[in-house]
Amino acid sequence: MSKGKWQLEKFDLYKNLNAMEIQEVSKISSKVCFQKGDIITDANHKSRDIYVLIAGRVAFTSFNGISLYRVSNGEIFGELAMVPNIRRSAIAIAREESWVLIININHLESLGDEVPSIYKKVYNNIVYSLGIKLARTNKLIELLKVELSKSIKNNNR
Repeated sequence: MSKGKWQLEKFDLYKNLNAMEIQEVSKISSKVCFQKGDIITDANHKSRDIYVLIAGRVAFTSFNGISLYRVSNGEIFGELAMVPNIRRSAIAIAREESWVLIININHLESLGDEVPSIYKKVYNNIVYSLGIKLARTNKLIELLKVELSKSIKNNNR
């Protein structure tokens, strides 16, 4: 799989970037293949890497083994790396052979020193990704509260 076939412009991280800006970000990224069952990242992973799923399936579980969610191709994950000294909140596991783009935040920040406009666009894309996930999580919490309330009412009958 060559970089030319990645169609980076379709990935969440690269939205609103032109071809030159995508090329600059690509210079600080690496493509890694994870095999089924490989742990991509967890709470003990101290790096400041963010990830983009190129192809495959990546699922997240809690530290207690509870299935939480999956990411789709082109989706960013590991955004907590943007915040220094914060532990990751889940375990990312490859559910089949999966190609992942890895970008170190320190390298991204260095690129931002050279070309602030690129950093701003990528940073906004990461924040947007987090916002979408937060909105989904809020909806899920609301649904779970409604279901729990119904269950408690049914058990009290």
